[in-house]
Amino acid sequence: MAQDDTFSQLAWLGPDENPFHLRVLDCRSFCTTMISTTRDAAIAARFSQLRSASGEEHRGQHPDDAVAAHCDLSFPFNGESRDGPLFVAQQMEDKWDIYLYDGHLYFARSWTGELVFRAAIEFRDRQALVASVEASRAKVMDDPALAVRMVDFLMKTHLYRKEAPHPLPQGFPEDKKILALYSFGEFGRWAYYGSFEDTTKVRIGTEP
Repeated sequence: MAQDDTFSQLAWLGPDENPFHLRVLDCRSFCTTMISTTRDAAIAARFSQLRSASGEEHRGQHPDDAVAAHCDLSFPFNGESRDGPLFVAQQMEDKWDIYLYDGHLYFARSWTGELVFRAAIEFRDRQALVASVEASRAKVMDDPALAVRMVDFLMKTHLYRKEAPHPLPQGFPEDKKILALYSFGEFGRWAYYGSFEDTTKVRIGTEP
């Protein structure tokens, strides 16, 4: 299918037209069919190397030029947690690796290993609570709220394997092609639906 045809299938859905009850951009026609490649042999080699990484190199580290955000995110918890890799990219269309160490989640880009988010997580009876997020200032465009929404989305989809809308940055133009390209660049094949609204309001109710 020609790329222009793929972009033409992008569509805005109203709150009554999707299960999330938000206005969302349906990105599935683009983000689930695109293939990620790189001509940089060093990046390809780094991606392959990181597939067996433990994430220990991120332990105790912070994103560069970090912006901090307080939040109140809550997720189901089954009473078991373990330090180490929680999600490891299987293909180049997976853009993130996620690790847990010492009460913190570390979110790193799968192609480069760049640490983008560090989130403090507390495990309680039947709940996992995230109360603060540190983020690379450049990645979230100096917007702490976007940092929280991105971490929330990555946890719902990559850790809990639940369908959820991903955040679109405030101030971006409502250009479907631009938004789809951004969505795929940030979230790869997981970027089904994007929204400018508060995506943290979409709850998940079952354990991973």
